[in-house]
Amino acid sequence: MKVKVKGWVGRERERDSNHSLKCIELHSELQRRQFSFLDDATANYAGSYRTDVNLLDCLCRQRWDQMQNEFDGRNIPYCLCRLFDQMRTSKTGKVSAESFLHCLRLNHVKAYAQNDAAELFLTIFNLLLDQLQTPHIVEEMKRLFEIKVEQFVKCQCDEVTVRDNKFWSLPVPVKETQDGEDFTLEDGLEMFFSSQPVRRNNRCSNHVCKMKSPALQGFKLISVPEILNLHLNRFRAPSNRGGFMRKIYSLVTFPETLNLNQFPISERSQKYRNPQESWQYQLYAVLVHIGSASFGHYIVCVKSFKDSMWYGLNDSNVFRVNWADITQTFGGPHSKSRETAYMLLYRRVKTEDTIPPSGAQADGL
Repeated sequence: MKVKVKGWVGRERERDSNHSLKCIELHSELQRRQFSFLDDATANYAGSYRTDVNLLDCLCRQRWDQMQNEFDGRNIPYCLCRLFDQMRTSKTGKVSAESFLHCLRLNHVKAYAQNDAAELFLTIFNLLLDQLQTPHIVEEMKRLFEIKVEQFVKCQCDEVTVRDNKFWSLPVPVKETQDGEDFTLEDGLEMFFSSQPVRRNNRCSNHVCKMKSPALQGFKLISVPEILNLHLNRFRAPSNRGGFMRKIYSLVTFPETLNLNQFPISERSQKYRNPQESWQYQLYAVLVHIGSASFGHYIVCVKSFKDSMWYGLNDSNVFRVNWADITQTFGGPHSKSRETAYMLLYRRVKTEDTIPPSGAQADGL
């Protein structure tokens, strides 16, 4: 028997009933690394935020039983951990996110409004860090997500000023390309790390030049996290007052395996870097934006830790996808339904891990 399941970006795909049941059974396992809010009342907001299984593991190391006895409706760590616990124990695979949305509102986050996924991730992540009371849990979260970089400014007199900076999510520039022109994630990262002229209003002033002089600024990697969170800068602010935000639909290809050793690395990285740690990463989640800069919707593709297969999740269904489906989110003139990858989550490859060939489904995370 064939049934129709609402699947990838609103298209209807035919799936046999046995496969549909299998997807439902996998839902609980996938929920361990995603938000998939399935309550109709919160469906529009739900797509704005998906999270990582490591964050769940980190939070749930807290004394959950004690937290249950000390309920605080304003506490983000508690409400998020409670939501995850409901996801893991739900027999139907569906839970309501109302209490978590209420918690966000109490923390002055607009819950029933269109939210940018990258901005919302940073908002919730920073609230977690502020409200967590266990120092080693805070440090663990930083270890999981913190990208530490060296930011330098080089004056024309060759004086260099250096300071450390950190990112929870690295913004990757997206170039507006012509049809058929190739632009890769690596190209975007090269643009991010390359030296750029300092804008006139921000030119450096130092004791050598005794004046504000032209300068170059750039970044170098110091340390990298277990989970590499990248978001593609597909949205452009208006160049003139009164203009409108617009979305860049240009083609941006991204690999299943990413090596950060090819980008500028600070000499000080040796202080932080464990020689046994790999700087190679494997893609395991893609957050996809469908629509324009004015409105849209989010869905997510996740590579299961259980069977190493790719799955798509929207507000109501889990369905099987493959690498060919994910390449449809690269953008470009052939992009369907205006769906484009927006946030990419890569997991550090352990030294004992085996990296599968590109496009392989059998091996991986």
